[in-house]
Order: sequence, then C-alpha cells, then structure tokens
Amino acid sequence: MTGRHLQSTGLMTVAAILVSSALNYAYTLLLGRVLDAEGYGAYASFTSLFMIAAALPVAFQQAQTRRSDGRLSRMGVTWGALAGALLLLGAVSLGPLLGVPAAWMVGFAVILPALVLLGAWRGAAQRDGRVSAFSGSLVAEHGLKIVLTIPLLQVMDGPAAAVAATLAGVLLALPLVRPAAPDTGPRIRTDAAVPPLALAAASQSALLYGDVLLGGMLLTAGDAGAYAAAATLARVVFFAGWAVQVAVFPLVARGDGAPGRLLGTALGGTLLLAGTPALLFTLWPQTCAALAFGATVGAQVAALLPACALGTLLLTLGGTVVNHLLAGGNAATVGRSAALYAGSAAVLTGLAVALGTTPSALAVAALVGKGLLLPAAFLVLLSTVTRRPLYVLR
Repeated sequence: MTGRHLQSTGLMTVAAILVSSALNYAYTLLLGRVLDAEGYGAYASFTSLFMIAAALPVAFQQAQTRRSDGRLSRMGVTWGALAGALLLLGAVSLGPLLGVPAAWMVGFAVILPALVLLGAWRGAAQRDGRVSAFSGSLVAEHGLKIVLTIPLLQVMDGPAAAVAATLAGVLLALPLVRPAAPDTGPRIRTDAAVPPLALAAASQSALLYGDVLLGGMLLTAGDAGAYAAAATLARVVFFAGWAVQVAVFPLVARGDGAPGRLLGTALGGTLLLAGTPALLFTLWPQTCAALAFGATVGAQVAALLPACALGTLLLTLGGTVVNHLLAGGNAATVGRSAALYAGSAAVLTGLAVALGTTPSALAVAALVGKGLLLPAAFLVLLSTVTRRPLYVLR
C-alpha cells in the first residue's frame, strides 16, 4: 500500500469509529432521559456483560486483521455457539447476581454466534482494505439501534426495549460487512492465534466494564444506576482513543511503518482525541452530566464524573501501548498484554471490595486500578524491547 492510501484508509477508519461512538453516546443520552436510575443501572450491567463477552469477536477481528485464515469465520461461529450455551446455563443464577434479567441473557446467548462472526468479518474487511464495509457495519450497528428503540419503547418497558434494540443492531450490521467471496488465504500462524487474543480482549473488557458490574453487586440499585451513568458517560474518553487504536492496529501488524513512529503518533492522537472529553468532564462535570442525563440524575453523576474520566483516560493511554504489543508481538507478548489488563482489573476489584460500598469509593478504586495500566504497559514495553525486537514484521 502507498503512504497516501494508508493515510486515507486510517483516517476513514478513525472517522467511522468516531461516528459510531457518537451514535452510541447519543443513545446513552436518549436512555438517560427515558429510564430511571434503577432501569439505567440494569441496562448498564447488561452492556458491561455484553462488552466483556465481546472479547471473542474482538479476538477474531484482530486475528483476521493480522493474517488471512479461511477457517476463522466458521471457527468464530462455533466458539460463539459454545459461549452462548455456557451463558444459557448460567442465566438463571448469574443474572440476579449482576442485576440482569435472565430473559436478557437468553437473548444475548442466542445472538452470540452472530456477534463473533461480525468481528471476524470486520477483521477481514480491515485486512483487505474494504473500509466502506468495515465503516458501514459500525455505523449501522449503532445507528439502527437508536432507530429501533423508539418503536420498541411503545410495546416494551424501557430497559427491555434498549436490550432488544442492541441485539437487533448486531444482526442488521452483519450483511453490510460480509466478504464478497470465501476467504481462502493461508492458515493463521500460532503467534497470532485466537485464544491469547481472546484472553487479552476479555481482560481489557473486564478492566473497562468491570466496575459497573461491581457496582451492581456492591451498591444499592439507585447508587448503582448513578455510578453506571457516570462510568458510561466517561467511556466517551475510551472510545475516542479506541478509534486511533483500531486504525493503527493493522498498520503495525503488517509492518507498514516504523514501530517507534507509529507508537508516538498513536499516543499523540489518543491524547488529543481522548484528552479533550476528559478535560471537559473534569472542568465542567455538572454541565456535561446535566446535558446527558438531565438535572435530577445529573447531580449525582457530576460528583463521580471527574474521577471516572481521569481513570478512563489513563486506561486509554495504557491501552494504546498494549495495542502495539498485541499487534506486533508473538503469543508470549500477547499473554503479557493480557496479564497487564487482568492485573489492573484485580487491583480494581480488590480496592472496590476493601474501600466500601459507596459510589465515590468505587470511583476511586476504578481510578487507581485503571490508572495502573499506563506505567505497567510501559514497563512491559521496555522489557520487550530489551529482550527482542518489539515487532515481528510479516
């Protein structure tokens, strides 16, 4: 690929992710106006579970981005079906613990194979330079979710309508990114295998979304809803930076640029895109929370928003470093990346349990746990550079 083509492809990918993130948070705004704190907390817990399970589609997306494998799509459907079966078995017992109705978990289990297939197809689109297909599926998933929620609210209660629309958006995005022909490329190499990538993605999701699940277990329903609203709004910071990570990942995996320069560019772009909303949330939390959720709920959210935003910014910057390890490293490097996320999530969980059962205490625990990722990621990066070249050019 030429430098100009790489630049335009990267910019289009970033733009699509930013648009889809904007649609997602327009949806957050809509739900904040429609649902009460308890209903919002329940939906946020479902979304957190959804995103942790999304480790599978992310892993298959990254695997397809790194190297072609004609069997990955079929393997993704199989893995999704197995994960869905496990979720069905645990729906009755796990749902009440997390504050998620069993019926929602059943619906999610049914569409899990499609969700994993969507991830694999998006990875193939990235690898092959089909930017319009990749971008269209992202925008459609979140845009159609908003459109579908409006009529569903007429026949279902608020949280259930949001869940149904979220699941339907996945199914409707699938046809837009389907490959035009079967993928017949060579089999994937072991250093880009799915299991370590899935472990890394699951660990990242646990760190990013685990605090909301902890809120559902440790806090009262109303407090859990307020914390979920603050954490959800603060994720604007993460998804702004995530746009840079997704755009840079295939460049690093293909060896299309100097590794150090790519990392510097990614960190600069992440700081610019993610730092802007983080600064707004820190300086004007009451205004931002009131705009998103209204004056009543916004007052509770505003007190938590600065800590949530700062923790998410530190996590996002750390994730940019880890993303380079994932894109260019072998299976051992991917395992170390997963350990970074898992270790930070463990610290967050331990602090949350130890500090108490108030929203502010949970916000502090999340800030410390997520913030640890950045210095830890740089330590692993330096260690990797010392032991071997950071990137395996393919």
